[in-house]
Amino acid sequence: MQLMRGHVAPRGSSHHTRWTRVAGLAASLCLGVSVHAGAASIVDEHGAETLMQYFTDSDRVMVRSAIGNYALTLKNDAVLSMHWNNEKVVIPAIDAPVGSQEAVDAITTASRPIAGNAFQDFVKTRNEFESGIQRGHATLGYYYSGENDYVGQQVSAGYNRDFTNDQFNLAIGTSYGWDAIDPVHDDDTGAASDSKTTLHGNAVATRVLTPTTLLRAGVEYNVVNGLQHNPYRNVYAGGTRVPERHPEHRERRDAFLKVHQYLPNRSSLKLNYRFYNDDWGIDSHELGGKLSQYVTRGIFASWEYRWYTQTPASFHRDEYTSPDGIDGYRSGDYRMAELASHLFGVALDVDLATLNVSYPVLDRMGLRCNYERYFNSNNYSANILTTQIAWRF
Repeated sequence: MQLMRGHVAPRGSSHHTRWTRVAGLAASLCLGVSVHAGAASIVDEHGAETLMQYFTDSDRVMVRSAIGNYALTLKNDAVLSMHWNNEKVVIPAIDAPVGSQEAVDAITTASRPIAGNAFQDFVKTRNEFESGIQRGHATLGYYYSGENDYVGQQVSAGYNRDFTNDQFNLAIGTSYGWDAIDPVHDDDTGAASDSKTTLHGNAVATRVLTPTTLLRAGVEYNVVNGLQHNPYRNVYAGGTRVPERHPEHRERRDAFLKVHQYLPNRSSLKLNYRFYNDDWGIDSHELGGKLSQYVTRGIFASWEYRWYTQTPASFHRDEYTSPDGIDGYRSGDYRMAELASHLFGVALDVDLATLNVSYPVLDRMGLRCNYERYFNSNNYSANILTTQIAWRF
């Protein structure tokens, strides 16, 4: 999870907002139930898992997710997998002036519903479905996500192969996504229905250097066409409020390198670097590391650090002197601004089943507690606490 906050135009946001998954400043409770059934006549193995997730924060923003994961291993060695998620988001109305800093969400830069101004709590439901089939070295997949103003679909394919006695693996993949965007009525922007397509390709090479060292490198390329700005967000430009507008074409490129090193004292070290570049003028660098250490059998701790920096998009400004912005484009999106950030994290995982706890219920549980401290160059910081409880049967 990476949280970033850039420049916010306090007079440039609307009351109806397309809310994505809310994260940050949140304490979460995650309850998991796993069910394993016997083999059916047409499968060698049948697996199912259900998961309930509940997120809330100090502003009473709530996200409830009901998740199901299912897998079938067929007799022809093909594996069919399915994922389903029903997600409900509730953002309470607040008592604050319309367009004020208090009415703008610090993470998403989206406006919150205003109490006493004919706006009720904002409620949104999203349904997500994903299915894939793998046979041998090849995979095929389909993805669907639907909500009241946004429907996204994607088809994907991949192929991977081992070489040199399974010491080297090369994987390639591609996907094509198409989104239908139908904004709800908004007096500020009056955005019309639109669409977006994304063509993606990637190649990843993995090499076992030694029995304890793994090296992975990869590249990704994306071409995006269509609506790529928030259809509900306004920008204060040239002394007035005008709808946000980004270019409709974008080419995105990135490359990464990861090293996994297993250490003799039952610990491991993971290092990674990623470079990103696009034709909007954004270059970014990300450098991170994670150290994991077993405390005892069934308990391990981990420490993580991540540094991130990026240049701004060519059309982004803290202030626009003209309503036309830069070459007709204008943005209030923090992701388009210059930014540098740091994240520190620590986590503790406990598997009570591995610890051989003999008490009923407890012997089927796992616990995880994670704390992250985030801060960036735009004078924003966050403490993120996550707690997870898993129960299997």
